Amino acid sequence: MRFKEIGWNGFLLKVPEDMYLTRHGGDSREGTFFIESENCLIEVSWISISKIPTASRLEVVDKITDRIQKEAGKKKLNVTIRERRDAVVNNHKAVYLLLDYGVRERYYVWQCPDSDRIVAVRFLFRKYDERADEVIKNLIGTIKCHGKKHVWSLMRMRFEAPKSFLLNPTEIKSAELNIALLEEKFSAFEERRRAIYVKYFPMANVRFKDTYRNLERWFEKNYLKEFRKKILKRRRKISFKIKGEKKMGSHVALIEEARLSSMLIKRRKEICSVALWYCPEMNRIYLLAFDTQVHRPLPFKIRLKAKEHEALFNEILESFRCH
Repeated sequence: MRFKEIGWNGFLLKVPEDMYLTRHGGDSREGTFFIESENCLIEVSWISISKIPTASRLEVVDKITDRIQKEAGKKKLNVTIRERRDAVVNNHKAVYLLLDYGVRERYYVWQCPDSDRIVAVRFLFRKYDERADEVIKNLIGTIKCHGKKHVWSLMRMRFEAPKSFLLNPTEIKSAELNIALLEEKFSAFEERRRAIYVKYFPMANVRFKDTYRNLERWFEKNYLKEFRKKILKRRRKISFKIKGEKKMGSHVALIEEARLSSMLIKRRKEICSVALWYCPEMNRIYLLAFDTQVHRPLPFKIRLKAKEHEALFNEILESFRCH
């Protein structure tokens, strides 16, 4: 069996090639996501330890069994705890649980103090056989629930970002992906916001047959208007200038940059860097944007660290793998 990695909200795990991330909700502190195929469903859910500081993994296990017993009771089904034992996941003490109510569900539950989360992974198989056993052993044996950075890996695309960048509203479709990560810092006289945006456009040589080889023209004609309104939240026209090109393995990315400022009620400075490239292997145009904003009330002076912005933009871009 061949496996691939999926990275989402601070988790990195390996699943069979025929499984895909289909649903998600929440953020890095509390949330869930589902990975599915025709024969298997894997659910990863988590909640902040600090949100329920008195809870332990055993209490979480009890909540899981209580929830399933209530749901089964409505359908007049009996729930049996077939197995409950200690386990280890990513060097954390865990509890393994096998529940049977006509359908068998398997859970691993553990606390991760490094990420301040209580984690539960649920497995549900149409048929439990050697393949299902291999899926569980491989995932539990390789899953990472904490690290120096968050790895975002799905749809044959991968990049790394600082843990301080948290997931914003994101769309995942079979033919389209939008990821938005946001970092915000507030003080009495200053607001700082930094955001990472990742998007790809499939079937590029068909949808954009006249422009996909000319990325500057493609950006201006096909996406700049939407990018300005939806991402930068600007109504007026924004001018991007070419800064150069950057080698990315076998690809060359076009780098563009826009600098903006405002002197109304608040002083505002902003830098937005955009990398664009065409990947013939996937027939996609990729866009990686990094936006930094600083707001201060008048008459305070404002400083935007352009070198720091550029260094992090390049670091994220260099971590990117598109196929």
